[in-house]
Amino acid sequence: MSAFQHIPLGESVPQSPHAVVVSLPTIADVIGYEERRPETMDIVRTGYPRFVQHPFITEAARKLAEESHMGTRAQFPVASTAAALRIIEILGVDDAGITEAEGWVLLHLTPNDPELARHAGKIIQHAGLGISSRQAEDWLVAHGYRAAIASETLYSGDASAAVRQALAPLLSPVVPDEILLCHSGMSAIFAAVTAARTVQRPLGRTLWLQLGWLYADTTEVFRKCLPADEEFFVLDNVFDKAAIEAFFEKNGSRLSAIITEAPTNPLMQTLDFAWLSALARRHGVLCILDPSTSSLVNVNLLPYADMLVTSLTKYAANESDVMMGAFAANPASPAHTTLLATARHTHTPAYHRDIARLAAQINAMSDVTARINANTTRLVAWLERQPAVRRVHWAGSADSAAHYAAIVRPSGGPGCMLSIELNIPMARFYDRIKTVKGPSFGTRFTLVSPFIYMAHYDLVTSAPARRELLKRGIDPELIRISTGTEPADELEAVFAEALA
Repeated sequence: MSAFQHIPLGESVPQSPHAVVVSLPTIADVIGYEERRPETMDIVRTGYPRFVQHPFITEAARKLAEESHMGTRAQFPVASTAAALRIIEILGVDDAGITEAEGWVLLHLTPNDPELARHAGKIIQHAGLGISSRQAEDWLVAHGYRAAIASETLYSGDASAAVRQALAPLLSPVVPDEILLCHSGMSAIFAAVTAARTVQRPLGRTLWLQLGWLYADTTEVFRKCLPADEEFFVLDNVFDKAAIEAFFEKNGSRLSAIITEAPTNPLMQTLDFAWLSALARRHGVLCILDPSTSSLVNVNLLPYADMLVTSLTKYAANESDVMMGAFAANPASPAHTTLLATARHTHTPAYHRDIARLAAQINAMSDVTARINANTTRLVAWLERQPAVRRVHWAGSADSAAHYAAIVRPSGGPGCMLSIELNIPMARFYDRIKTVKGPSFGTRFTLVSPFIYMAHYDLVTSAPARRELLKRGIDPELIRISTGTEPADELEAVFAEALA
């Protein structure tokens, strides 16, 4: 399938039952998806895996519930007993049960409590504690509910070792065995938060700081999963060193950890990591750093982190049919031993068939990323000359370029992500552009998303919220672009047609 065509609503990209991307080709479709309108959801059967429960998972949960005679209790398929117990602990409930399947469990809660069910679902989504579609598919086939698994190319050897070996040069001096392969990027973040709490909470450090406007679910991990006696703050301006230093001076003895991305998503802002790392170390604060937007191939953040977390769904799984993440603790961190031991014990491991699928494509990561880097650089230069484009945010933007240059590898580049503000109606551009349109990034094919509509829909549906977004430097009509590996002149042509 060519990426440069209109993809019908609800079609998976790629055409695999385990595809990560689902097409939302118009703004009306995006709104229908966000509002769960029947006319949209009757067509959209799948979606980004943590946000839309895959039909295989729904079927497996229903069949196990029927086998177990669960009745009307709220039911949630969860990756493990340990994950279910963590959810129960966060919810603070007594009336909960766990029914074990082969390699996953069904968490069931008090019936007729929609708020409790909603909270449980959000924890599973944001912390990445669910099961994968391949895991559900295997269970359904093993129990005779489906005839066979879908055909796909899998790595035939030790897939975990192959993935770790591919990542090891990008995470040196972390040894391969200490790279934890997690169910998703968000489950890696949740593991890092759990590890930080193990080290810092006994010291009375119960305050958390996010730097920059980050991916929505990163923020929600803290808001939904921290206990009531722990506090979470956000400082939007990653370039205001005075404000950040003042926050440390005031709260440093209570501050547990900071979390940020490189660059941030979607404004693509990169802060001074050498300065931040020194500041944090001086105050005994842990640094959790996430290079998902730029990729491990492009940047080296480990020297500035106590814990590095990243999504392997992007760049590594560049064919867009695997959800996975990675966790690594910096051997130079004073807390390395405890952080690694805790994360190893508490992280949600990736499913073996997901690992085998990733291992079959991860060796292309460096080449795919290099081609993406070249396309991003060229597309940015072209977009900056277009009258219909008011502003381009990318790793090379003036406010971030020097800081990004300090972390980029000698052979690295800007990564796939850029965001644009338009001088024309966003809906007109979005509806016209003939690329794949949907969630995710870091794929071989170019992806376009009305990011704020997709990640923060509640903030674009009221005038006061939109004004607040603008005050915080976010254009509600922002378009986020993930460049792919298509021929650059064809990429420019498809954007020229949509911007005309």
